[in-house]
Amino acid sequence: MPYYPVNLKIDKRLCVVVGGGVVALRKAKGLLQAEARIRVISPTVEAELRILADQKKIEWLQRGYVEGDLNGAFLVFAATNDSDVQLRIKKEAIRSAVILNSADDPGGSDFHVPAHFRRGKMLITISTGGGSPALAKKIREQLEEEIGPEYEAVVDLLSLVRERLLGGGGEEETARYSELFSRLLSKGVIDLLLEANWFELQMLLLRELPEDIDAVALVRQFLEKHDKSR
Repeated sequence: MPYYPVNLKIDKRLCVVVGGGVVALRKAKGLLQAEARIRVISPTVEAELRILADQKKIEWLQRGYVEGDLNGAFLVFAATNDSDVQLRIKKEAIRSAVILNSADDPGGSDFHVPAHFRRGKMLITISTGGGSPALAKKIREQLEEEIGPEYEAVVDLLSLVRERLLGGGGEEETARYSELFSRLLSKGVIDLLLEANWFELQMLLLRELPEDIDAVALVRQFLEKHDKSR
């Protein structure tokens, strides 16, 4: 079955996790990274989920699932070990137009969570369409070594350049500057940043960016931001 690749914006949206075990914990932690509003429903939960509830990072309903628990939800993870409960969650999700991921029924789920990792704003995902999660995990681990944590700074710098260039412009402006971004990448902007070669990075930006953009101030702003984040 072919899947459509998409990144979902779920910040402040209600996302429900039914279940309190290891799988539920993993799903809740992933939702936290996306700044969702999380409700966990289970009579008992893993210790880490209990801590998150005590810290008010998630809402924990300390009981079993009942019909109506998906009211107002955007998505639901059905992660119990009870096939009857799993089926009831699926039926309510269909009735309520809530997108579903069912731990025991990948084929009956509306979406899958691919193997993934983050580098700041950059989210890298690997999916085999459910064909081989082990292979997806192996490729993710290889890419995590190749694309290290320092790439968070790369994304931040290029985002700053993009903001200066586009200024909220539409598709025409994006197309206009696509060649410029390609030149920056081909001329080593990533290597210069990873090497912390600020002088050569600044010179590259001075050569390539339009004259109305202050490359010196841009690099200074970038460095100030990252000094504060350390």
